[in-house]
Amino acid sequence: MKKYKSTIPSKILLLLLATLLLSACDDEFLNVTPNHFLTEGNFYQTEDDFDQAVLGVYGSLQDYVLSAHFLEEGRSDNTTYDNLLDQGSLGGSRQYGFLDQFLLTSDAGPISEAWNTIYSAIKDCNVTMFYLNNSPEIDSAFAIQAEAELRFFRAFYHFVAVRYWGDVPLLIEPIGSAEEAFAIERNPISEVYAAIVQDAEFAMANLPASYSGNDVGRVTQGAARMLLAKVYLTRGDYANAQTQLNTLVNSNQYRLLNNYADVFDPANKNHAESIFEVQFKEGPEGEASNFIYQFAPVGSRGVVILGPENSPGRNIPTLDMVDAYEVDDLRKDISIAFFDRDPSPLYYVNKYDHDSDPDFSRAPDNWPIYRYADVLLMLAEVINEQGYQTGTPFDMLNMVRSRAGLPELTPSQLPDQESFREAVAQERRVELAFENHRWFDLVRTGKAVEVMTAFGIEEMANPTLVPPDFIAYGPQSFQITQDKLLYPIPINELDLNPNMTQNPGY
Repeated sequence: MKKYKSTIPSKILLLLLATLLLSACDDEFLNVTPNHFLTEGNFYQTEDDFDQAVLGVYGSLQDYVLSAHFLEEGRSDNTTYDNLLDQGSLGGSRQYGFLDQFLLTSDAGPISEAWNTIYSAIKDCNVTMFYLNNSPEIDSAFAIQAEAELRFFRAFYHFVAVRYWGDVPLLIEPIGSAEEAFAIERNPISEVYAAIVQDAEFAMANLPASYSGNDVGRVTQGAARMLLAKVYLTRGDYANAQTQLNTLVNSNQYRLLNNYADVFDPANKNHAESIFEVQFKEGPEGEASNFIYQFAPVGSRGVVILGPENSPGRNIPTLDMVDAYEVDDLRKDISIAFFDRDPSPLYYVNKYDHDSDPDFSRAPDNWPIYRYADVLLMLAEVINEQGYQTGTPFDMLNMVRSRAGLPELTPSQLPDQESFREAVAQERRVELAFENHRWFDLVRTGKAVEVMTAFGIEEMANPTLVPPDFIAYGPQSFQITQDKLLYPIPINELDLNPNMTQNPGY
């Protein structure tokens, strides 16, 4: 795929213009773009200009996935944080330990950073589409595909936002002035989802099925269809989800790889199982990923990681996650490894451990967003949710299990809807471990409070890692209510905009 960084000089210039023209405005609030920016149309002149702008949105996706694990895995029973991290990380402004114990507050760093990343990307989509729709000299076929890519991303980010915060600002037009920015309110969940579906349907209808050459890695019709299926699944619209998933299966465009490790091998990117993955490239261009440099345990430099930086011990697998794998599950050793540290030996995420450069803390790993194993498990789930049956749901589930070296499950073992539902949830947990699905799965299935309460009791009795004194477990740790299934609106957004309201419980 074309390199994301090719967009940066133009983006930096535009952002500098914005800063100079509205220096008195705090850009924390939705990364407000001043009106002068919208009338400075010098950049958006040619197809190449627009293509660079679209690629800039792909670059924002890199930023998103590099930190999404905080709110999508670290909140769940899959991962925790290294107890040898300092107070500034586990407590302080980062609040990783408080996030883990369901004690975080609205000024936690990961919350405001996620908000800014998401709405900055949505802003980039809207601004580029504004100019695209007002550039009649641009070839119509090019314009439609560019709009389809941008609307995919706008839907994708709104989908993340509505699951993080519930009612959120729905932004489908550029913000033209500070007055417009400070008039923004939270839209009801139903309105946000309706807009997501519209954008995803447009993207699905106008994106190509595949790409070749340098464009491999861009979003496809299949990626848009998968997004739409996930939206329907999250909303409990199982029939429509099944329609989209059946189309993906019947397309014969995707298949499970024979070897689970090959799914994550950087030498095998954009493979037959991949529906959409975020592109990274090791090297000096600034396009490398750093997942293993985030996930490696404290003190593992020279053992787990090669590069010169210290390892920060984020996204550490819990003992509950380690024990979730069945005996002989081939996925376990590919996904998790052990670091025999003194003190506090611990497990770490192994899926993305492919760094090879001892001089720089960078790695070549892509990040999987959608892959075919997820399609099969989702299809098994949506069929079962419409009524227990043998046949196809078992076939879908067992295809994934067989690849993992596990025996097939039978109707005598799973004789009803609830037992099959639990089997799918278990399979999703181990198949998609550390790919940012677990928290969303728990919330959408209504299991988050039950599962995380039980996990908290277990974790406090037998900790994965004993927390340091400044975040020691106490009576309020893991006190999980329905309110805690949404994150707080960042405090700086409330300070800047009187129309913004806080979620209950914060």
